[in-house]
This record gives sequence, structure tokens and C-alpha cells, in this order.
Amino acid sequence: MRRSLVWAALGTVAVVALAASALGSGAGLNARALRVAAGSQTFTVNVDGVNKKVNESFDAYFPSVVSVHAGDTVVFHYVGVGEPHTVALGSLANAAVSAFDKLSPAQANNPPKSALALDAKLPQFTNGPASGVVPAAGNPCFLASGTPSSKAPCPAGAQPAFDGKQSYYDSGWFKANEKFTVHLSSSTPAGSYRFMCLVHREFMQGTIKVVPSGTMVASPAAQYASGQKQLATDEAGLVAAAKLLAQGKPPIPGVSLPGSHPILVGSGAPGSNDPGQIDQFGPTLVHIPVGGSVTWWLAGLHTITFNSTKADNDIQSVAKNGDVQINGKAAAPVGGPGEPPKPPTGGTQAHIKFKIVASQTWNGTGFHNSGIFGNSQPPNIEGYKLTFTHAGTYKFICTVHDNMKGTVVVGNS
Repeated sequence: MRRSLVWAALGTVAVVALAASALGSGAGLNARALRVAAGSQTFTVNVDGVNKKVNESFDAYFPSVVSVHAGDTVVFHYVGVGEPHTVALGSLANAAVSAFDKLSPAQANNPPKSALALDAKLPQFTNGPASGVVPAAGNPCFLASGTPSSKAPCPAGAQPAFDGKQSYYDSGWFKANEKFTVHLSSSTPAGSYRFMCLVHREFMQGTIKVVPSGTMVASPAAQYASGQKQLATDEAGLVAAAKLLAQGKPPIPGVSLPGSHPILVGSGAPGSNDPGQIDQFGPTLVHIPVGGSVTWWLAGLHTITFNSTKADNDIQSVAKNGDVQINGKAAAPVGGPGEPPKPPTGGTQAHIKFKIVASQTWNGTGFHNSGIFGNSQPPNIEGYKLTFTHAGTYKFICTVHDNMKGTVVVGNS
């Protein structure tokens, strides 16, 4: 379920560059905000970001670097609009992130087996479209040593304090507005402890820097403000693309969507390291005649879903015991085939290729779902075409991202 890097078509080179630049986000804090901890302090790191003006999600932590003392607490607060995320710490994550950050641009395009092997010690979020979420990734898991299973749940047990020695220390798939509280043991050695998202892998990463007790750190408020400043910069990078998306236009000059009634599904900042994606349909309203068709061109992890209810409007399902899993009703195609297993090919950065990969007819009754599309990214964009046989007003949503919705008016409704 790794999200596509929308329109920018970023390679691993840009991923590594973004990660490296993020490490300096705490620079420039006012010296008056520095202090030595008098007792333990609590620091907040936002997982993803929220823009009150535009529906967006960010594959980033804000701030990406937090400096603390042993005995302090770091609270990871999920504030996103549905994009799946986790926080994984421990020696396995530390090794994987550190290895990928050391890659040269040439190596980043084709990571060496040594770096891939370190990543492989961490569980994937899913083992395939039909397999659901890997238990050790989707639910909280804490291992003192060893590697987590790719199939079996982690041993049950209370969450321990993070002492810097655990091999695997994972939040699980964040629920809406959830907080993952990490208490650092008073014996945690000074050092840098890397963390990453198991959905977006090393692209989405951060660092807890534990400094000696006599070393000053910025206050929790100052470090949080630094993260919000970075979020504002990332939001600003999406403004132009958001305006074009509202008109149903891609953010690439000279590129237009094919078809008579196209809708662009998601967008981003081309050619940049911005970790954000715009989670909106563009346009949000289309009028077609009876028998007419709409084609949704998808960029990123999305669905096109009609007549949803609380049972099928969110890809995340939470069991009574708190375990999370993919909600098959919201994620799978209903009413016809969805995205094919193999992504389209043949496009180039100079010539974006648009290809309809699923085409259906619908009479407007009952639940209808495209299912999750996750393979569509430049230079090959997938299309989902739906022909409407009856007049009416039909509202649709994306079951991945909250508040992502649109309307098709058929006939003179």
C-alpha cells in the first residue's frame, strides 16, 4: 500500500534527498526557547499533516527530528485524513533508515542488496492485495530482540518504555486522531534513534535525538512550532497544483486529461520533493446525459465509491479488541472488475500515457465500488470508466481519504 509519488514521479534519489534535508528542520530555533529539562517533558510529533483549506495528506512527520532527554515522552499524533501510516522504531528501523540515507544518487536508483536486506527485516504493511494487513505491522508490536513475523501476530504484552535496545517497536496502523505515546526509559543512551512508516517505508522517516542530561534542547512548544513551519512550507508547494486540480487539470504544462467527462483523482507538486498529496477530485461536479460516461484518472491510492454506508466507507476496520485490518467491503471492487494486478507501461516523462484499465456500466442502484487503485503514477496513469444508464444525482467518495467526495449528475436531475 505504498502511495505513489503523484505527478512528480520521484525516484529513490529524491526520496533520499528529502530524507536528508528533513534532518535539518529543527535549525534556526530561537536560543531563548532552549532549556535543560527540569524533570521529564512531553514532546508532540504529528504524523501526517492537516490543511484546513484543502484536503491533503503528507508522507512526513512534523517535526521530523525531535531532541529530548532520557526519561522524556514523545507523543506521535495522527492528524491525517485517512492515508495509512505507522511509526516503527528499534534497531531494525534504525539500521534500515540509516543505510538508505547513505546511498549515493547512483545507488539510490538501484539500491544494493545490503540495503534491501535491511529493509526486508521489517514487515511489509501487506503481503499482497488479497492478504490483508500483516499483523506485526498493522497492530502494536514490541520485541526486545529478533525480527517480527510476516504472518503471525506479535506476542501479547504491555507496551514497555523505549530503551533504545529493542529490535522492533511499532505503533500499528493509526486510527483516526490516535496518539502513540513513547516513554523513553531513563536509561536510554544518548544517540539518534530513527523511525519510519511501514506503509511508505524509508521515504517517510524521522529521528528521536536523545541528548546527554546536561545538554540543552528546545522546548516542546518550540520544536512543535518548527514542525508546523515545515508543514506550511509543504502546503505552499501544493497551492498551484490544487488550483489546477479544481479545474480538472494535471499540474504538468501541456498535459490534459483524455475523454469527454474526465475527473482527475488526486494531484501533487511535479518535480519537487514535497511529501504532500492533494486528496480531492477535480472537478467535484460533472453533468452528463443518460448513457454518458465518466472517466476517473487516478494519481495515488484512491477509490471511486457510490452509495456507501458506515459499513463500507472506510478501508480501515477495527475489531472489538482494537486490532485493525483492511475493510474488504471498502477496498474491493463491487459491480465489476477493478484495477488489474499489473500496472500499465509504455509512458515516458516526456509523454504521459493514459490508459483505461477498467470499464463498467451502472444503473445507479446499490453499492458500487472501483476498489483500491494503487498502481497509477506517472508516466502511466490508469483510468476507471463508468457508464450511467439512468438519470439521477450520484454522490461518490474515496474510501481511503476522509472528505474526498464528488457528484455526477445524469440527465436533467
